[in-house]
Amino acid sequence: MATEPASTPRILHIASWYPSAVHGTLGNFVERHVKAISTLNGGEIWFAAAVPAGEVVPANSVRDCGTYTERIFYFRARRPVVRHVTRALLRAAEEASDFHLIHLHVAYPAGRAARKLARKWSVPLVLTEHWTAYHADQRSSIPFWGKWSIRLTGKMARVLCPVSKDLANSMRKFGMLGKYTVVPNVVDTELFRPTDDVPKRGTFHALHISSLRDDQKNVSGLLRAVAIALEFCSNLRVAVIGDGDPAPYQVQAKELGIDDVVEISGEVTLDEVAERMRHSDALLLFSRYENFPCVIPEAWASGIPVLSSDVGGIREHLAPERGTLIASEDESALAQSLIQWAQHPDQFNPQSLRQYAESTFSVEAVAHAYDDVYREAITRKTTAR
Repeated sequence: MATEPASTPRILHIASWYPSAVHGTLGNFVERHVKAISTLNGGEIWFAAAVPAGEVVPANSVRDCGTYTERIFYFRARRPVVRHVTRALLRAAEEASDFHLIHLHVAYPAGRAARKLARKWSVPLVLTEHWTAYHADQRSSIPFWGKWSIRLTGKMARVLCPVSKDLANSMRKFGMLGKYTVVPNVVDTELFRPTDDVPKRGTFHALHISSLRDDQKNVSGLLRAVAIALEFCSNLRVAVIGDGDPAPYQVQAKELGIDDVVEISGEVTLDEVAERMRHSDALLLFSRYENFPCVIPEAWASGIPVLSSDVGGIREHLAPERGTLIASEDESALAQSLIQWAQHPDQFNPQSLRQYAESTFSVEAVAHAYDDVYREAITRKTTAR
């Protein structure tokens, strides 16, 4: 099946996570990567979506996205999930058009299908990885046979593209050996942009956006720190937004006596996220573990600094001129930084933040980075067969 690309290679993206009728925000960062890449290299994105028991299984969908085609295959969720994901993707490949390269987004559970198709068609495999489970304190969540399968996928990939250097180090320690090229998450810098000039205001608006999973995002700790900060800066206002359940945090905010100045709400659209960024003064993150969240460069593209815990690959980009790093779990440090920022809101340069986002995370920057990866993968030989 493999043929030499005349000018631009045609890419088959296979996703382990991707937005669908089952979960509208799962792997939305994968979708953004595919959109960016397709500005230079077109093709298709395939995703096999497991539908939980009790929910209606939707019809398979095909969508023309302009520069690429999106195909989602739905099946009833049952164990082992890898077998059913593989079956759905291999069935789709029976009527596939020619591709020059397979780009796998997250090794599990779609890696087995990607390996089979790369061998069948004799095309190179590229792997982009976002998964925090590679980190030492998270690896126990992966079963033995899953680790074995992931390592096989890593061995076959001609280029491995984690979204941070920290994740690359964890993947190597996990046993994923090979050629690494770090390519960050992408930001739509046309959507995420600074607001027009507005009059100075006395209120400092801080924004938190996440999945609201407390085991990772530590929203409860963030709220306790906000309560401390509010004792010293009455001009502080905080909004907490996410696609998880806001109810426990609404209860906590009321117990802390801060519910009148802290807004806590559920999922909003990406357009609404961008609008909230434009009218905020800072982004707050207090995670226990991360790779490099998309919301950080989205904040910089919007011209606002980031106050974050020092976890994962965040320190690779969050320099002092772009925000402040504090130790994970240090609620006192978070409160003190919030107080200092609220009292001195003009210490960061919005134009400089914006320029860094455009040069590092824009659609153009990420598309060209992956174009280089593809050229290398197509020309580079590998011993994995």
